[in-house]
Amino acid sequence: MRNHVTSLSKSKAVRRYVNLLLRILTFVLILSILLQFILAYIVAKDPRILPPALRRAKNLLIVTAHPDDECLFFSPAILGVLDGNPDTTGGLIVLSSGNNYGIGEKRKVELKGSCQALSIDSGRCLALDKPDLQDNPNVWWDEAAITAVVKDYVAKWKVDVILTFDSGGVSGHINHRAVSTAVSHYAATDPKAPPTYTLTTTSLPRKYTFLLDLPLTSLSFSWRIFKALFTPANVIDDSYQSKALVASTWNMYFKTRRAFASHESQYGWDRNLYMIASRYVWFNDLRRVERRPA
Repeated sequence: MRNHVTSLSKSKAVRRYVNLLLRILTFVLILSILLQFILAYIVAKDPRILPPALRRAKNLLIVTAHPDDECLFFSPAILGVLDGNPDTTGGLIVLSSGNNYGIGEKRKVELKGSCQALSIDSGRCLALDKPDLQDNPNVWWDEAAITAVVKDYVAKWKVDVILTFDSGGVSGHINHRAVSTAVSHYAATDPKAPPTYTLTTTSLPRKYTFLLDLPLTSLSFSWRIFKALFTPANVIDDSYQSKALVASTWNMYFKTRRAFASHESQYGWDRNLYMIASRYVWFNDLRRVERRPA
């Protein structure tokens, strides 16, 4: 009898725990959806959320390592800038053709379809194939070679803002991290470098939480979001240039899916799941590279 009572007590405790967990998850999901709606549809163009350096850019340059990086990681930011300002011309430099498995030429062709879906100018959608910048998960790329390429296209296309990886490279890929190191150093030390924003890397569990990571990500933007909702943006100080939070509308999300569908050689069940579960297809938080004193 005593064992039966103990078993019932444990069962009730488990049910209470499960019910509490479900309530918490429901609350977080509702909060996440609400935040996504606010950021994507209400305050998306507010300079406290999308800084003037991005919002008013004339020539945007995205610098990545491999074909498909642009839509797997950067699409909310790319579309947030390009769809938000029709006067902005988007350019993409992919520093390798993704030829690790011998299909680099095919991936170059696939990239064109992705650029079209993401509103990137077709004449500025390039996958390079330089001997010292080949897709290889075991090789740290030559930073000087990366910097030379970026400086060349910044001048050629009159780039006034850059998007690239942060030091974690989102996925941790060694080529991504080399790109970040080179471009960030250029942005921090060259007085002629345009403003540069890096995409924040998160831990693996946070990376695959759909929208559920948005409340946590939004914490550092909470005061900005509040002010964007309730006060006019008539005075903008330099502090608003330091970071950005860009959320996808449904239209932007479906453009992201179309962009990745162009990368036929990379499509599989795991990537299909990624296009639903990854925070990076729903929102991007960016940090500006600080200029170092001369």
